[in-house]
Amino acid sequence: MRPLIFILTLALAGCSTLPPPAPLKAESGQPSLVPAYPSVEEVAVQTPAKPSPTASWTAISDFKGQPLVGGASVIEYKIGRERHSFKLQIVVFDDRQFDLKVIDQPEDWSGGNRLTDCMRAAAAVAGVNGGFFTPEFKPMGLMIASGKRTGTWQTGPLLTGAVVVTSQPQLLWNAEVNPEGASELLQAGPRLVDGGQPVVGLDAKKRSTRTFIANDGGNQWLLGLAQDITLSELAELLTTPGVMPAFTVNRALNLDGGHSSALYFRTNDGREHTHPGWSTVRNYLGIVPK
Repeated sequence: MRPLIFILTLALAGCSTLPPPAPLKAESGQPSLVPAYPSVEEVAVQTPAKPSPTASWTAISDFKGQPLVGGASVIEYKIGRERHSFKLQIVVFDDRQFDLKVIDQPEDWSGGNRLTDCMRAAAAVAGVNGGFFTPEFKPMGLMIASGKRTGTWQTGPLLTGAVVVTSQPQLLWNAEVNPEGASELLQAGPRLVDGGQPVVGLDAKKRSTRTFIANDGGNQWLLGLAQDITLSELAELLTTPGVMPAFTVNRALNLDGGHSSALYFRTNDGREHTHPGWSTVRNYLGIVPK
């Protein structure tokens, strides 16, 4: 039985030191297209954070799973911790069945509803918003979409990893990346999980909607959206046994979040489900059946 069908069955049953960009200000009379991205303090503190007191994660809703076109699945559920609840939507897919694509979206006036059109045009069955972008609506860092390069490679507290596709997709940290030969590449950050362990020093105060990508160290992947959660909480959630249904996270990388957060998926019955962000974004990550 294919791994993704098994996952769905279980679900249904139960740095270089360049400074980060300064907060963006709108020109007089014109609202900025770009969210104010996290400060250095919000991304990673200067000393490793002390482990928080042990607190259990408690499921407060059943896993609601649906099969997607091509054999992927989407799982939606709520989980609680210390009198706070978190809503998660995750798309689970196998890279032997799907290609992972960076989808460029150069129209700076398009609005959050551009998500559905972009996914349809790419024949994607699911996808999320991608990486950060500048006030000039250019990708922050390097983007390669279907072999076309835009932007330049950057490093710093915010851009600490990349999604890279050569013969297959990989989730790589900066020192491991070689853009040569990549058909798809998207810089993002910060890192959330490395080697199955939460990355230390992530902010534990500011809650926001977060979009992320994760891999189990093999062929299984997640595209996810979590609501009202800190970076530190998200890293802990992703590495707590039993919290991610039938999936063990080896690496995870934060994507653009806040008002940019968006999720799209198409179920087996052909219905489209779109949770658009509030703002225009420069790119998306989508999965396309092989």
